[in-house]
Amino acid sequence: MRAAGAWRISVALLFCFGVVTAGLYPLLQGILWWFGVFLVVVAVLGAAAASRAASPRRWLPTVVSSIVLLVILTLFFAARTAFLFLIPTLGTLVQFGDLGQAGALSISAQSGPAEVTFGIMFLLCLGIGSLAIVADLIAATWRRPALAGVPLAIVLGIPAFIGIDLTDLFVFMLAAIAWLVLLRAGQPLRQTGRTLGLGAVAVVVALVTPLVLPPVDESQATGDTFSGYLAGVNPVLNLGDDLRRNLPRTVLRYSSRTDSPTYLRLVSLQNFTAETWEPDPPTIERGNRPSTIGPVPGLAEDVGFEDETTWIDVSNLGSPWLPVPYPVTRVSGLSGDWFWDSEDLTLTSPDRAARGEAYRAESLLVQPTPQQLTSAGSVVPPGYQKYLDLPEGMPAIIADTARTVAGAATSNYGMAVALQEFFRDGDFTYSETAPVEQDYDGNGMEVLAKFLGARSGYCIHYASAMAVMARTLGIPSRVAVGFLPGTQEDDLVEGRVSFRVTTRDVHSWPELYFDGIGWTRFEPTPGLGFVPTYADEATPGVPIPPSTDPTPTSTPTPTSSPTSIAPPVDPDDPTVAGNAAAASLAWLWPALIVLAMLLLLLAPAIVRALQRSMRMRRLSRGSPAAATGWRELLQTAEDLGLGIEETTTPREAARAIAKAARLVDADAAALERTLGVVERESFGRPAVRADGDGRAPRLARASGGTGGSGAVQVEQVTRIASRMRASMGIRTRLIAALAPRSIWSRLVGLLGLPASARTAMVTRAG
Repeated sequence: MRAAGAWRISVALLFCFGVVTAGLYPLLQGILWWFGVFLVVVAVLGAAAASRAASPRRWLPTVVSSIVLLVILTLFFAARTAFLFLIPTLGTLVQFGDLGQAGALSISAQSGPAEVTFGIMFLLCLGIGSLAIVADLIAATWRRPALAGVPLAIVLGIPAFIGIDLTDLFVFMLAAIAWLVLLRAGQPLRQTGRTLGLGAVAVVVALVTPLVLPPVDESQATGDTFSGYLAGVNPVLNLGDDLRRNLPRTVLRYSSRTDSPTYLRLVSLQNFTAETWEPDPPTIERGNRPSTIGPVPGLAEDVGFEDETTWIDVSNLGSPWLPVPYPVTRVSGLSGDWFWDSEDLTLTSPDRAARGEAYRAESLLVQPTPQQLTSAGSVVPPGYQKYLDLPEGMPAIIADTARTVAGAATSNYGMAVALQEFFRDGDFTYSETAPVEQDYDGNGMEVLAKFLGARSGYCIHYASAMAVMARTLGIPSRVAVGFLPGTQEDDLVEGRVSFRVTTRDVHSWPELYFDGIGWTRFEPTPGLGFVPTYADEATPGVPIPPSTDPTPTSTPTPTSSPTSIAPPVDPDDPTVAGNAAAASLAWLWPALIVLAMLLLLLAPAIVRALQRSMRMRRLSRGSPAAATGWRELLQTAEDLGLGIEETTTPREAARAIAKAARLVDADAAALERTLGVVERESFGRPAVRADGDGRAPRLARASGGTGGSGAVQVEQVTRIASRMRASMGIRTRLIAALAPRSIWSRLVGLLGLPASARTAMVTRAG
C-alpha cells in the first residue's frame, strides 16, 4: 500500500476511535479519561504508521505498536516496578494484574456513571489500545478496512450491552460516518458524494429498522441477570425491578446441618449519600483465603453461639459477591479465587461470578441475650464512628420520627427494638408498586422522607429508613443485601432439608453494631423473613416500646413473600409451562443479533462458496468450460492474490497459474487440456450446418464442444484449484476462504469504482 494511503487509514482510524470511545460517556464520570485514552490511541496508531512508512515488513507495525502500548502502560501505571521506568519486569506484570482486578472490582461496586479510578483507567487504556492495534492490523496491514469495523463495534456496543437506554443516537450516527470515512480512506479513488450518499442510506436504515422490528420485552430480556443488581453495579439500584418480576427464577439451593432456614448475605453497604447506599471501594487482601475467616468483628468471648454448616449450590447468580450466612468462619469447595474482607466478612472474587459455585460454608449462630445487648449501652468504639455519617441537608422528618419512636429508651438496644417495631406494628404495609406509583422508588434521603409519610414500600425502604434513623440516634448501622431464607422443598439432600431461593427472595435488612456483640441483624420489613430471637418482643427480657402491645405475636416462621401480594409463580409447576416457555425466549433477540453479525461477516465467503458450487454443477451438465470452469480458476487465483489482470489472455493466465501453483506432470496436463477447451470455445470459428428439412442454416460450436464429459472437466478444474491453494500459506488460504478478494472487488465495483481501479486494488491486495 502506498504511504499516502496508509497514513489516510491511520488518521481515519484515529477519528473512528475518538468517536466510539466518546460513546462510553454515559458509563463514566468526567471527561479527562477520554483525553488519556485518546492519547494512547494516538501513540499506538502513530507508531504503527511510522514503522509502516519506514519498512516494508508487514509484521513490523503490529509489533512496534504493541511495544509502544506496553511502554505507555508501564510508564503511567507501574513505573516504580520497571527498569528505568520504561522496561517492564516481573513486578510490572504483577502490578498490571492487581490493577486489572482492582478496576474490575471498582466497576462491579459502583453505580453508573462510575468514577474513573486508577484501575478503571488502566483497563480502558489496555482494552482500547489493544483494539486499536487489531483495527490497524486489519485495515492497514491486511487491507480490509471494512472488517476493521468489528473492533470499533465492540467499543460502541458496550453501553448497549449494559443497558439499551445508555446508547446515544448521535454517537451512533457519528460512528457510522466515521466508518465510512475509513472505507473512503482505504480506496484508491476519492468519491465523496457517493460515500456520503451511502452513509445517509445506512443511517436511515439503522434508524428505521428498530421501528419496524417487533419490540423487545425488557422484562424478559433481562433473563437471570437481575437487571443491574447482578450485572455488577450498585446492588440496590434495581432491587425493586427484581422483586417486581412476574416469573421468579431459581438462584440457588442450600441445606444446613440443623435443617434451619437462614439469611444469606452478599454485601454490606456502609456509605449513605444523599442519593443512595453504597459499599466501600473494593479491596483485595490476597492473604485472606476463605479456608480460614475471622475473627468476627466486635464479638466478645462471653457471647453464646452455635456452630452451623451450610451447603450452598449456586445455579445462576452473576454477582461478584458470594452468598454466605453471617458471620461466616470458613468456606471450602470453591473453584475460583475468592477473598474475604476483614471489616464485613463478605467474600468477593476479582475475576469470576458466583454462578456455578457449589461450596460448604461454616458459620456461627450468635445468640446474645437481651441482658448482654442492654449492657452494651450506647458505647461506640473507635473505628466505628464512620457508621454514623449522614449527608447534610437531611429532611427533618427522619430524625424527628426517630426521636419520637425511641421515646425514653436508655440504651441503643432499646432504641433499635423500638425502631424495628415501629415499622412492624401494623401502620406500615409492604408494597412493591406504591413507591413507583407515588414516585419515591429508591433509597435516598428525599425518598425516605416520602416513605415515612406514605408508610408503604418494600424491603430497601424499610432497611434504609431504619439504618438512617439509627444513625440519627447514635447507633452505628449499615444495610445488608442478600436473600431471604427461601422456600422449603419436598426432597431431601443427603438426608438434609433443602431450601430453594429465587429472584423473589432478593432482600435487604439493617445491621446495627453493639459493643461486645458486633453486627446484629434486625428485620423491620413487615410480612417478610423472621425476627431474630434477641429482637422478638415475645422473648423474655426484650424491651417493649411504650406504644407497642405488651403481648405481641411472635413471628419465628420465615416467609418468602408478603401475604398482601400474589404468591410467586413456580417455574417448575407444569401449570405455568406456557409462561415459562415464553420467558425462556429471552435469549432469542441477543442470539439473533449475534447470528446476524456473523452472517454479515461471513457473507462474502458464503457467496463465494455458492458461486463455486453452482459453476461446478453447470460444468458437470455440459456448460461451456470458458464460462464456468475457467472463470472459476481465474477467480480462485484472484482470491489467492495472484493478481492476474483482466486483459491477460487465457494462455498467459495459464502460465501464471502453472508457475504460482508449481504444476507438474498430470496437473500441468490437466491445465493444458482445460486451456485447449477454453481457446477453442473462445476463439474457434463456429461451424455452419444445414437442418435436414432444408430450413435456414444454424451456427454450431467448433469441434471440441466441452472437451469431453462434464465430469472430467469438473475433476480437472477441481484438481488445479486445489493445487493453487496447496501452494499458498495457511494465512493466504484462510483469507481467500473467509474474505475472498474477488467478492470484495465486485462489491467495490457496485459502489461505482471503474474497472481499472478495481484491478489495481486487487493486485495490491495480492
